[in-house]
Amino acid sequence: MKTALVTGASRGIGAGITRFLSEHNYFVYATYLKDKTLAEKTFKKNENVSLELLDVRKEEQIKKLTDKIRRRHGKLNLLINNAAVDYLTSIEKITSDRWEETFGVRVMGTFLLTKNALPLLKAAKRSTIINITSSWAYEAQPSFPAAAAAEAAKMNFTKTCAVALAKYGIRTHSVNPGVTRTPLWDPWGVDDAGWEKMAKENPLGRNCTPEDVARVIYYLDSEEAEYLNGEEVYVNGGNHLRSK
Repeated sequence: MKTALVTGASRGIGAGITRFLSEHNYFVYATYLKDKTLAEKTFKKNENVSLELLDVRKEEQIKKLTDKIRRRHGKLNLLINNAAVDYLTSIEKITSDRWEETFGVRVMGTFLLTKNALPLLKAAKRSTIINITSSWAYEAQPSFPAAAAAEAAKMNFTKTCAVALAKYGIRTHSVNPGVTRTPLWDPWGVDDAGWEKMAKENPLGRNCTPEDVARVIYYLDSEEAEYLNGEEVYVNGGNHLRSK
């Protein structure tokens, strides 16, 4: 059985990835920060999932978790940096605290998890890092300036890791999900008609699901994908190819 670590796993895409991997021969350390009740409701009875409270911005917490994984499994086959935070706020109105939080979760968290998981990833001999990223890295996003800027940093870090860590047998990829109906969208007030409209506008006629993302990750960590490194995979039905 392989070992995986998934951040931001209490709901949405992270929960879907965790569920899929736990059903496909992975023992998953699934982290949450605020949604303990939801995380327990979803995974408490799953013997292949260990729920872990973690603030990805806190290195001491990360070290405790990686030490736990070392003692229990001795290695880590798959690291998935999925934790994220968004604020629908203009440049004029976003506060420095919210900007710092966004970068802390999306960028610093990815760096700290990667750095501290390296000994475990090296021990696996052949391992994979998946950073859940966004096409916002290349786009102007006036309503989400912090998230877009953070994604640009995260994307570059992903490419750097792909080159720098390959010598250890560690491959690094970014996976960019398309529009996915998760609780992250709740504050934005998208109703059923809005979701249906987005689905119809997609080349494949539907929105992304967490399982779509999980299947791609599962493949990227497989032996069949052993010569892929530094890939940026869009899981969005080809929606990124449409003219705006």
